[in-house]
Amino acid sequence: MTTPFHRLFLNHPREVEESYLEHLGAASSFGFRLLGAAGFAFLHALVPGVARTAASDRIKDMADELNGRARMARETRMREAGAIDPGL
Repeated sequence: MTTPFHRLFLNHPREVEESYLEHLGAASSFGFRLLGAAGFAFLHALVPGVARTAASDRIKDMADELNGRARMARETRMREAGAIDPGL
């Protein structure tokens, strides 16, 4: 039985093969990087000739990284459901 505590704090970090604290660090890192990208976007809004691609470059890099993490989570869920035979 999954308790609300497990559902809210532990299940997802396990899907991406992290502890709660590891996931806290990774998610916080993404959050701070997004804040930085937002800063570049506002700077570019004020002075269009500055930081022309800084925000979008960072967001594209983060999207690639998140796609890899999402793929890992899907594979973990499939493996736990028995849909992937690790012997193949």
